[in-house]
Amino acid sequence: MRPETADYYYGFVFKGQRVKLTREVPVESLAIGMYVAQLDRPWLETPFLFQGFYIRDTDEIEELRAHCKHVHVSLESLPEEFQLPASNAPTKNTDSTIEKRPPKKSSQVDEGNPQDDAKDEDSADEFLQTNTNYKITANLGEETKVATNIHKEAIVTVEAVMQNLRKSGSLDVDRLKSTVTPMVDSVLRNPAALACLVRMQQKDDYLYHHSLASSVWATILGRQLGLSRSDLDIIALGAMLLDVGMTQVPNKILTKPGKLDEDERKIARMHVQFGLDILEKNNSLDHRVREMVAHHHERHNGTGYPRGLKGNNIPVFGRIAGIVDAYDAMITQRPYAEQKSSYDALRKIRLLSDVEFQAEIVDQFTRAIGAFPTGTLVELNTGYVAIVTKQNQIRRLRPEVMLIMGPDRELLEDFKVIDLNNETVAPDSGHSLWIERGLPPNQYGIDPTEFYLN
Repeated sequence: MRPETADYYYGFVFKGQRVKLTREVPVESLAIGMYVAQLDRPWLETPFLFQGFYIRDTDEIEELRAHCKHVHVSLESLPEEFQLPASNAPTKNTDSTIEKRPPKKSSQVDEGNPQDDAKDEDSADEFLQTNTNYKITANLGEETKVATNIHKEAIVTVEAVMQNLRKSGSLDVDRLKSTVTPMVDSVLRNPAALACLVRMQQKDDYLYHHSLASSVWATILGRQLGLSRSDLDIIALGAMLLDVGMTQVPNKILTKPGKLDEDERKIARMHVQFGLDILEKNNSLDHRVREMVAHHHERHNGTGYPRGLKGNNIPVFGRIAGIVDAYDAMITQRPYAEQKSSYDALRKIRLLSDVEFQAEIVDQFTRAIGAFPTGTLVELNTGYVAIVTKQNQIRRLRPEVMLIMGPDRELLEDFKVIDLNNETVAPDSGHSLWIERGLPPNQYGIDPTEFYLN
């Protein structure tokens, strides 16, 4: 018996691209492997990261059941019992197969071109009132070679400045500024290069790694927002200094493997004020750098610290600092917290949209980073491990990937590049092909940058 479904097919055109025909399916009939193309409610009202995704596990089915009564599923991913006779399906080239998409809400996340989406946004918030549209001017291989040297020098500089600060109490801001400039240049040319490098860098000292990585994430987000070059320099420096006050926190608290007790937590939270005290000695700093340090632990709903500010009472650069700080903490290996993949970290942040983080910034950050960023490791539903080599701006959950490891976790003799947007069926099984999950950096000892430098 065929499950109950709507008695029609439909398709639609999105940003000039014809999307697959779909069929309305009640959530009770959903199964793993189906491709959900549309919900019965705005995507922003649900915890799903992007519009359009393959159902990977029963947890996602339960989430769909909690938020929807029915969804539209791609015909290509439906089993035979859902299909209607071919004679009942409309001709693809007729107007009856096209649904005009309703106007997009200002903060709705979709799979379109991030720059196009940014132009469509209509928000009164000052951070969106920009008109700079940055273009990628270097391919990933070329920029990775340049960024590798920039990254190495930045690590040396940040470590030296922080160590000197611990000893002398003096912060060499000018030396950090000299590091920020080439980093911003690299992100403007191609943000994927430095993003990949900071994901893979050694985590021997969390403070050094976190300072450098937060600076990169903030610059990438600022680039997405179209901030001016001078503002990008400020936001990169501010993010690099978010945890500068941690240099004054006792090392036994910083390195404690378990959860901090109440007294230890109070001391750790004092790093915000410690940081402001350090910056107070540098009168030449832009006030927005201080705002980032002062407010990177404030939260949209007022649950943050030290002042419990909420909403627009948190300065814009402070709100940006909060999301990049949280994201990097999630994807970094720490003794007291499980390291998440970039996809899982973004999904967690998405769940906190308009709770701990402003929805518009969450959406812009998601577009800037991408569900499966270039250079990240992923596991396909066939068990193969791959590196994401190129983003798909229309369908972000189906990027181009390079297969490097088989289901047996042995490196393949030949690395095959496949575009998941074109190759939707696994050749060895005939089943639908999709990304099962993102993998944390350094999984299986793989360094993706090696594949770009060769």
